[in-house]
Amino acid sequence: MGGQDIRKIWSRHFSPLQMLELDACTRCQECVDACPVVRAGYPDGAMERIAGWRRLVTPKTRILSRLTGTPIVEDGEAALFSSLFRCTSCGACSVVCESGIATVPLWESIMGAGREMGFLDPAIEQMARTIIDKKSPYGDPRADRVAWIPAGIPVADAAPVALFTGCTVAFRQPEIGQAALRILAKSGTEFCMVQEESCCGSFLFRTGSSEEYAGTIRAMIEDLRARGVRTLLVTCAGCLKTITVDWPRVYGKELPFVTMPFTAFVRELIRQKKIQFRPTPHLRVVYHDPCHAGRHLVHHLGPDLAFEAPRDLLRAMPGVELLEYEKNRKNQVCCGAGGGTKTRDPELAIAIAKEKISAADRMDAGILASVCPFCRRNLEDTRVIVGSSIEVLDLIQLVDRMMDSP
Repeated sequence: MGGQDIRKIWSRHFSPLQMLELDACTRCQECVDACPVVRAGYPDGAMERIAGWRRLVTPKTRILSRLTGTPIVEDGEAALFSSLFRCTSCGACSVVCESGIATVPLWESIMGAGREMGFLDPAIEQMARTIIDKKSPYGDPRADRVAWIPAGIPVADAAPVALFTGCTVAFRQPEIGQAALRILAKSGTEFCMVQEESCCGSFLFRTGSSEEYAGTIRAMIEDLRARGVRTLLVTCAGCLKTITVDWPRVYGKELPFVTMPFTAFVRELIRQKKIQFRPTPHLRVVYHDPCHAGRHLVHHLGPDLAFEAPRDLLRAMPGVELLEYEKNRKNQVCCGAGGGTKTRDPELAIAIAKEKISAADRMDAGILASVCPFCRRNLEDTRVIVGSSIEVLDLIQLVDRMMDSP
């Protein structure tokens, strides 16, 4: 560590509650059993990660290191951050934790401290730099962010409702954004968008590298406020979590608008009879709860918006049979793509997703639907690799497909 005072770094990145959480682990191993990375064959999980960090910061460990001259702390640091680079940040460990440890915020704090201590993953640093400089993780020209918007769909300069699509939808899966715009247009909903939408910053917050990006986030918030936005519809699960949880901390106060999952808004349109679905032959659809939009947000949005709204859309479609994974809602098994895993270790992401595809095939599902472009990408990549015939769709696409023509 080059003589750095680990305790000073620790105090900058951890809240008093998180400091207590390091001692709260009872080593019951519930988190080990719930971890998708452990199930994929890696030995390290939440329990060992907490124990490792606790060893780094306790005075006893530091004294032993100085007395013996053994670099046990530095070895521990390397092992700790190596395990973090394999974490999907799914939060399953938090759900089953008997001590109530909020593990995902804890991992993010550890990542921030680790970066300051010099434990840098090249792939993470390159991605972070691209986001900060190019305003997206893909580095595409900014003009391409709105190139996917279909001609003939009016986007207002100002409106009470705004749409935030996110980078992956705009640059890699525009079909999701196009479906969302068609739904809004067919329902007669007037909406606007951020003048210069940039990355929400999710990757930066998850990997402890968000400091340089605060100005960009504040500019987007002010742009939405100036356009009279009261409700921000979000089509990406990762963006939804970031805007709901992280943006208020950057802004320093409550946001001037409420965030809403796009699926929850569509449910309201159905209830108001502004959109209807055409009958379809029997179609079996299994729903996957994204970690970011589900268990990460259930305490912010409530279970109705986090879990039931997307299911209500499927229940409203004539001829559609809703199927459930054995573990669902807050206990849903991660797709494997989160926490930067798809970037750092795509083979691990695929290994985790194979469980999801296999389970869907055993249910004889025709469609695997979710509301996260990252989940969709990883599940589709895995579907191709294993040779499954199931169709992987974002739920927004399925809504668009099943709607009656105006």
